[in-house]
Amino acid sequence: MQAPVPQPVEDHGDYWVNAAGRQIPKVIPGYGPARPFAGAFGTAPKTEGLPPMRALPLLPPRGGANKIIGSMAEALRACGAHDGMTISFHHHLRGGDGILVPTIMELRKMGIRNINLAPSSLHGGQSGLIECFKDGTVTNIQTGANDALGISVTAGDLKGMMVVRSHGARVRAIREGDIQIDIAVIGASECDNQGNCNGLHGKSAFGPMAYSAIDARLAKHVIVVTDNMCEYPCTPISIPETFVDHVVVWPSLGDNKKIVSGTTRLTTDPQQLLIGEYCARLMDALGLLTNDLVFQAGSGGTSLTSMTALSAKLKAKGVSAKMANGGTTCILVDMLKKGLVRKLTTCQSFDLSSVKSMCEDYPRHVETDIDQYANPNNSGNICNQLDVMVAGATEVDVHFNVNVNTHSDGSFQHNTGGHQDTAAGAKLCIVTMPVARRANPGVVDEVTTITTPGECIGAVVTEEGVAINPRRTDLLEKLRGKTEAELGFKLMTIEELRNRGIEKAGRRHTRPRTQDRIIGVIEWRDGTVLDVVRQPLARKDLGSHARVKITTGQPSNLVEVDCLDPNPFITAAEVERMGRDMLAQFGLNGIHMKVTYDFAVAWAVAAKMEVELRRALPGVIPASTAFNLFEQKAYPAPQHDRPLRRSHLYIPATDPYMMNKAGQVHADGVIFDIEDAVAPDMKDYARILVRHGMRGGVDFGTTERMMRINGVNPTGFLDLETILPHATIDVIVVPKVETAAEVHQLEAKICEILHVERSPVLLLPLIESALGVENAFDIVRASPNIVAISMGLEDYTQDRGVERTESDEESQWALNRVANAACVAGIQMVDVVFSTLDDVEGLEKHIARARKMGFFGKRCIHPNQVGPINRGFQPEKPDVDESMSAVQTYLKAPAGTGVVKITSKKGKSKMVDKPVLLRALRCLKLALACQMIPTDPWARMVTECQARL
Repeated sequence: MQAPVPQPVEDHGDYWVNAAGRQIPKVIPGYGPARPFAGAFGTAPKTEGLPPMRALPLLPPRGGANKIIGSMAEALRACGAHDGMTISFHHHLRGGDGILVPTIMELRKMGIRNINLAPSSLHGGQSGLIECFKDGTVTNIQTGANDALGISVTAGDLKGMMVVRSHGARVRAIREGDIQIDIAVIGASECDNQGNCNGLHGKSAFGPMAYSAIDARLAKHVIVVTDNMCEYPCTPISIPETFVDHVVVWPSLGDNKKIVSGTTRLTTDPQQLLIGEYCARLMDALGLLTNDLVFQAGSGGTSLTSMTALSAKLKAKGVSAKMANGGTTCILVDMLKKGLVRKLTTCQSFDLSSVKSMCEDYPRHVETDIDQYANPNNSGNICNQLDVMVAGATEVDVHFNVNVNTHSDGSFQHNTGGHQDTAAGAKLCIVTMPVARRANPGVVDEVTTITTPGECIGAVVTEEGVAINPRRTDLLEKLRGKTEAELGFKLMTIEELRNRGIEKAGRRHTRPRTQDRIIGVIEWRDGTVLDVVRQPLARKDLGSHARVKITTGQPSNLVEVDCLDPNPFITAAEVERMGRDMLAQFGLNGIHMKVTYDFAVAWAVAAKMEVELRRALPGVIPASTAFNLFEQKAYPAPQHDRPLRRSHLYIPATDPYMMNKAGQVHADGVIFDIEDAVAPDMKDYARILVRHGMRGGVDFGTTERMMRINGVNPTGFLDLETILPHATIDVIVVPKVETAAEVHQLEAKICEILHVERSPVLLLPLIESALGVENAFDIVRASPNIVAISMGLEDYTQDRGVERTESDEESQWALNRVANAACVAGIQMVDVVFSTLDDVEGLEKHIARARKMGFFGKRCIHPNQVGPINRGFQPEKPDVDESMSAVQTYLKAPAGTGVVKITSKKGKSKMVDKPVLLRALRCLKLALACQMIPTDPWARMVTECQARL
């Protein structure tokens, strides 16, 4: 499919259809007349009526006097703070900023209202602003908002408009008078008494002050805030005294450690690592890896991962790139220090190693302001020098349009940053992203919001492969004739990537339904309107859930359904029919049931309907009655000696999306957790979800089906009573077991519920107290249905009165004692959870320790941990080879032979007796299950060896 050439702007009376195909009202309430986007390079710069450099508001101090003023309130009054004023801030401290919110609160205390807030960005750490949105202290925002603030704007808390601009567009808007700043408040980690300042030194050092450079030049009044006064003159100077009116000294600017945020943190996600590797391979295949290379990466985890892969490529090829531009992280700093890049320009530091490097590595590492970095309407900028830009995305569509501002539900959650600037300026912009995130396709037919038009995008790199924009015939020509093996990635069309995204997400994306009110304007970097964001319909708490409202005492039953997704898993008509059937089965009359849902699966909608009926009518619906969508299945024969129990993945039992994916995460066992992962007021809902999922809603494949109940107590028994009569469970994980009597009590309850003499359900007790450790030997022998045991070290260390450490050194004795009991009982010992999600190296160390201690597997809390755990507990080839040799030799020996001799994996003679053979059999059973050795003849030989022993 040929990517579309930008179309001319069309006039449709009250609205434009711009060059990106979006309808733009000619006059936008709260924004004013709109200039329609006419193409990435279709609008000429403004040349007349530009604002002059800032006028001098007061004579500078003379005779050694200084500019220090007693408080922020005094400074704001001195600058003439007033209703409707425009005030600006920088976001160099990102989530750790401690300046913006206190300053706005000071203005609020002064009675100032209708503030036009014009920072360079807003972050989740500034969520204190939300109350200022609601009460009208702040009514308009001249930037994008991340996280909670974006959600607040989406909800309609902001009374006016949010205008989202790129970093370069913000400079242009200030330079051309679209934003006229009354007061600029500039945080500085070091400052002298005249206002010369920088962000490089002091306890709150955060790096360059690039975002505030234009504010200082053109704002009517400038206040510098610092927590580190130094001797005059402060050097180096990022903002000079010539632009500063007042200096305010505060105890702290904030927490500079939080300049590392979720979007700028390096990932260990295997999928993101693969995307990063594909990106570097694409650059190599296009011939970009030369000594003249100039490059930049965005702040997303996948984009940063590509820089790690690029570093390895440059090192392998012996290439030293000319320059890298940042947003700078430790990756670029490391490349600079190793000579893999010769110069580094930074307009924002994403970690403290970047700040340190700016001091140590000058002049090879220098600060640049945003005007020089990205202003499209100056005489030149760094973006225009880039050979390649690697950027992230929330969505990309089949026309290569990119969305980074809103999520697929239409909610604001991200600022534009430098996405537009670098994509328009670079010779090649590569967008990196997965084809799907949870139930949301990433590559779609039409993006929810256009941030960057497809004409600026050269390639999309995903874990499935790479798509080249058909308009970039130069790129396609360079890749022509190269095989997948030669490229190191699969070359695909954008439509093929879209189709894979639909397959992975299980649904097709369409733009969300919205209200009429426009809450945001997405400007292109030249000041034209690229897109508008209308307030979406309220989807809070929806996603993979449903919202159900029950009204009783009505004349008759009525089921009203509102589906917000055009491509749902279950249609509105089917939901209505399901609701009527449920009311009939429960014998209920006079019920009005209002169901709202998005992309929930049928059984999740049914669970929500049932739980809300039970809540609205306590005691009316018998506890033994259940509305089930799937046929009852008989309990299978328990698999006591199941070899594959390497990985046990916890899934919160209130997350139907992840529950539905249980059979696709490649874990040997999945634990639907009704205990710690579920709040007390949601356990009733969790039980019904688990019942549906276990009964047939979830395709587990060969994955062992497990659930963690709330213990051997009335709450845990209610879990069993709600689920066991209706759904089959392979293994019950029992928390906080302290005595064998509790196991006996539990099994008696299971038999009572199922009306059987012997329980068909296997058990995995968790030892989580000092008493449980002491009684471990009795516990593991309490029932033949106990197939494994594990520990919960958070509760155990709390019971012991000691702090849990990362090494678990304080719990080694307890782990060994429980493991020894498991060994005597002939059951499997499963290792504890490793709770740090982004530390693969730490996880692998824990796995290695567990294997040395004789553990069989490990519990985990994230799908990304499953792969390392499965690999870590899989037998190694030398062990498999030695085990095969031992069994072969033993079977060839005459019957009754007690000891045979083999050559060990170390090449030495080794005597093999019964204990060695038992270990060999265990290894071969696991190797068979992992398909490391052929079933024929090894399944037969393992059986023969067992019989002879």
